[in-house]
Amino acid sequence: MKSELIRQQVRNHLKSLKRTITHLRKKWKYRHSGDADVYWISLGENCLPDDILRRHNRKSFSSIFSSGRSNIEYILQMEKDNYQNLLDKTYLQHFPDGDHSVVRSTYYKDCVGQYSERHMLGFEFTHHDPLGISADKQTFKRRIERQLAWRGNKNFVFLYHHRVTANSDLALLREHLNELLSLYNAKGCECEVVLFYQNIVPQETQKRIDFTPHHSGLLEFACHTHEIWGGEDQDTFWARKDDRLFVEMFDTVDRYNLSKGETRPAPTPVATDTGMPV
Repeated sequence: MKSELIRQQVRNHLKSLKRTITHLRKKWKYRHSGDADVYWISLGENCLPDDILRRHNRKSFSSIFSSGRSNIEYILQMEKDNYQNLLDKTYLQHFPDGDHSVVRSTYYKDCVGQYSERHMLGFEFTHHDPLGISADKQTFKRRIERQLAWRGNKNFVFLYHHRVTANSDLALLREHLNELLSLYNAKGCECEVVLFYQNIVPQETQKRIDFTPHHSGLLEFACHTHEIWGGEDQDTFWARKDDRLFVEMFDTVDRYNLSKGETRPAPTPVATDTGMPV
């Protein structure tokens, strides 16, 4: 038992060192790219939006929410208390997850709306271990500091994927997303939330998207697709089979902003905190 504990500590130290080196390398590479006019980042509910932003060259940096499982209510709770409890060890715990374990917050775990079951178990650090790996804890400290410093001072486009369930309440979801926008637009910034979700249609029906803009800055997309984004097939899991719809979605956002007289430049990539596809 003692020898296994020592081996685990060594593995954690090696992971911490590797991630620290990766962060320093990317920080140097993107040292001049912190002055973009608009930053595109993921809000979750899982890793999918972050990967979509990355492969469509829209991702500006990894946010607090990019590489975990959560929901908009957890995000609002964290925003309102300035993330002061997110890294508190008192509320962090390892939970079994298949052959591995994940760290979840037992502080941010309550919600009123209905989401996919795995997104209602507490804020989940799916690809990080802030309890065991010091570099992971430092990663989230940096993300929190940046988010708080830029809230109300920078323009964001947030990409939010809602995994629809039988109990989903889209009206309540819109209210929560608009509340988030009110926090970020408090000082005159012009932020947007791009909400997208699936509606499964028969194979013989052509795939398409429906776009509904809201005056608050919430831009809503219903993606009519043939397969749920999940399962063992990686092209389906990461929604790569529907990339054409995402191209159309991003083009629609650009055209919509141009129609309002906004000339938003392409996002400027900045340093990400991890090299893994999250």
